[in-house]
Amino acid sequence: MRFWAFVACFMGLACLAGCERVFDTPNPQTAKTPVTLMHYFTSTSVPVIEERARAFSSQSKEYELKVIALHRAAFKYRTLDIVQSEYPPDTFTYWAGARTNAAIPNLVPLDDIWQQAGLNEKLAPRLQRALSYPDGHRYSIPFAQYNVAFFYNKKVFDQYGVKPPTTWAEFLAACDTLKTNGVVPVALGAKGNWPAQFWFDFLMLRTVGLEFREKLMAGQVRYDDPRVLNVFALWGDLIERGYFNQNPNNLKWEGAADLVHAGDAAMTLMPSWLIGYLENKKHGWVSGKDYDFFLFPVIDPSVPYVDAGSVDSLVLPKKTVNMAGAKSVLAYFASAEAQQAFSRVTGAFAPNSQVPETVYSNLQLRLFKVHDQNSHFTFHFDLSTPPVVASLGTAALADFLAFPKAYPRILKELSRDAEEAFKQVDGQK
Repeated sequence: MRFWAFVACFMGLACLAGCERVFDTPNPQTAKTPVTLMHYFTSTSVPVIEERARAFSSQSKEYELKVIALHRAAFKYRTLDIVQSEYPPDTFTYWAGARTNAAIPNLVPLDDIWQQAGLNEKLAPRLQRALSYPDGHRYSIPFAQYNVAFFYNKKVFDQYGVKPPTTWAEFLAACDTLKTNGVVPVALGAKGNWPAQFWFDFLMLRTVGLEFREKLMAGQVRYDDPRVLNVFALWGDLIERGYFNQNPNNLKWEGAADLVHAGDAAMTLMPSWLIGYLENKKHGWVSGKDYDFFLFPVIDPSVPYVDAGSVDSLVLPKKTVNMAGAKSVLAYFASAEAQQAFSRVTGAFAPNSQVPETVYSNLQLRLFKVHDQNSHFTFHFDLSTPPVVASLGTAALADFLAFPKAYPRILKELSRDAEEAFKQVDGQK
């Protein structure tokens, strides 16, 4: 009865939020108890999580895992409604960091599963720091990590003698060469606002560093601070030089990747799940042959190098009735078996260190090793600050891309609105 109550509740939410795919109808003859897992995956990741659900179900004597896909944007704006509903999914994927933090009052601590799975020994210290929460408990089980980098068309770079830049001067020189030869240096598909945040993240991390950025994310400094203004001045200079495609707010991230694939643009700044997109059946690129990567160049050598990205995880709602089944699923996704499947197909890194390096492609392994040398990892913007502030910030980024010279006014307005939003967040604690 509870399963069908969840079905009815979910269908009502799906009508509001825009469901992409409906789970299979359970077999009334099965002796196994269904466990529901709601996720936000699209494209290449959907078959992987469905295949993992079948693998879990075949191994479990008690439970059958049913997966439900909800539109990615709906997850950002409907999650708190879903987790507070009378019949939430037994577990669901969610972004670790500030989004999980905002849902903590409605989540179950997962310290027992961390201990059971040995995650304190299997996760890198820098990732453990990023996954810690204010009250000292663990509320998410990480199963896929993505880091941000530039991905570039090797044929285009080779044709014009461009080398992957490591410094800001080299980056500007590379963009000048490409633009002179009629190639858009950088493709940016910012439709939906969120893809522009990676530029904001790295221009800040490479100029003022992690400590200042964390204060900004926590509302301890203002968005009209001179150091933030400088970030937008740098970014605006790139736009003024014509290094980006026209009207990035009208182009999706996939469109930006397609420009790079076609050779109309040379590179794009995206998380490593772009690997799965570029190597899918439609594009058919081979890493190291057709495309490669480089990290965001150093701007100020005195600023310590910091990585940014995201971690897909599973969380457990307090109102989950099938608690034992949900925890069984969470323990499975903490395993090396489950995580290596995501790494092999999606371009993710496995948080579990027991996943063998042979799972990764040569490009993935090189990217993984470069990132693994850095001692600090942080979540990108909309996973580092409260969701209400993230929405204001990504909307401001869209305004900036439309009117880059207006950034002083845009940041002044964002400072005012963010200050009010932080007061609202503090009042809810």
